[in-house]
Amino acid sequence: MSRSMQVAAAVAAALGVSGVALAAPPSLSAAATTTNVLYVAGSSAAKSGIIGALQSDLCGGIGNALTISSSNTNTNFFAVSCTVASSTGLSIAGQVATVYYRDEGGSVTGALPVVSQKPINQLNLGNTAQIVCANASTCTANVTGSSASNGITDSFGGAVAKQVVQLGITDVEPAVLVGDNYPSAYSTSVYGSASPSQMAVLSSSSSPLFQQVFALFVNVNSSAFGTTKPTTLNIPKAALTNVLQGFVSDWSNVSTTSGTAVASSSQSVTLVNREAGSGSRTGAAIYFTGDECNPSATTISDPAGATGDFFSTGNVLAAANLTAGAVTYASIDNFSTTTYPNLVMVSINGIFPSNINAANGQYDYWFEATAVPNPNVASGSVASQVSTWLIGELQAEATAPHTDDILAIPGISTNNAALPVTSTASTLSTGSTIYVNQFTRGGLSCSTPLDAL
Repeated sequence: MSRSMQVAAAVAAALGVSGVALAAPPSLSAAATTTNVLYVAGSSAAKSGIIGALQSDLCGGIGNALTISSSNTNTNFFAVSCTVASSTGLSIAGQVATVYYRDEGGSVTGALPVVSQKPINQLNLGNTAQIVCANASTCTANVTGSSASNGITDSFGGAVAKQVVQLGITDVEPAVLVGDNYPSAYSTSVYGSASPSQMAVLSSSSSPLFQQVFALFVNVNSSAFGTTKPTTLNIPKAALTNVLQGFVSDWSNVSTTSGTAVASSSQSVTLVNREAGSGSRTGAAIYFTGDECNPSATTISDPAGATGDFFSTGNVLAAANLTAGAVTYASIDNFSTTTYPNLVMVSINGIFPSNINAANGQYDYWFEATAVPNPNVASGSVASQVSTWLIGELQAEATAPHTDDILAIPGISTNNAALPVTSTASTLSTGSTIYVNQFTRGGLSCSTPLDAL
């Protein structure tokens, strides 16, 4: 089982519904042939939480779900199929439904194909020659091609087929995926294009889902950072901005919040970027440089160029883990001393990145993930019903993904628990505790967090 699958399973267990199992997982054939389907694409930061929510909430528990993930040279395609739980209230309860999720391309695929109506690759469960099932609940689909080589043209092979994106997920609202944060590397003949005004229209019909806490990750596998590996680097935000803008090229020239050098001897800074159009990259650009919010801002440096960047969260962290002094950005649930042993998360202005520090207003490097419904999906259709239901599940604190990076947005859905934050804690089973944040950006990434009290 891949790490993504393990994370999703853990999330589903954390969100799990107790009681007798609803039904055995459907067969691969039933999952492939059902007409109750929803095609979702977008955020890699939100992927594990959304898959877990499908397993738990749509299926009534992970034991009822058939989960298919891709393998080989690409691990960014998924599907969850089950007999829909009666607790959903959906008209298709008791019937087999399959929800496809593609995080290949991240936020780009949650926005561009929705504007252009261009179909993009999703798993093809009917291609059984390319799918191997380890047991009744877990299958692996062979998908060939890498993000770097095949992502910008969507030329993947194996168990994939083109489908229209019915629900997009972006890490930030589509309106800020413009300018130097527009996905210019992606083929317009494949993904289409979108003007700033079209991105703005997309944002106006979108819904904030939940907040995701982000961090900078630095590779400290160098004696320059100390004889003992530090557990964090404590650096002022202004100094980090200079690093990301390319104005500082050596960690020995960066000061900590206490005024000492981050590195005691020369250690080059290597900036490892996601591609333009990534929500993680756009969020970093907005938070540290004011890009797309301030017309005169100097944005993140991009030494590798548009086609030299990395096209998924896993790829960018793996690349940073290989080079001492590398710095990149991702949601904090990706922190793993096992998978990325050389990386630490950076404390900003003395505050360590965590969802409780964000909820208390101490750490403000977070953004609001956004659901982007396809306006061409017919109202009342199965895809429309499941989209609406899923948005509601992801918004409400009780059923939102209970992972380390997530916070519920105050004032939406049922998130009206009395603040302060300590009274809004929500923990399900063995899952991470999440909170209703005291602050919100109101669906506008350029906004200063607004106090809900």
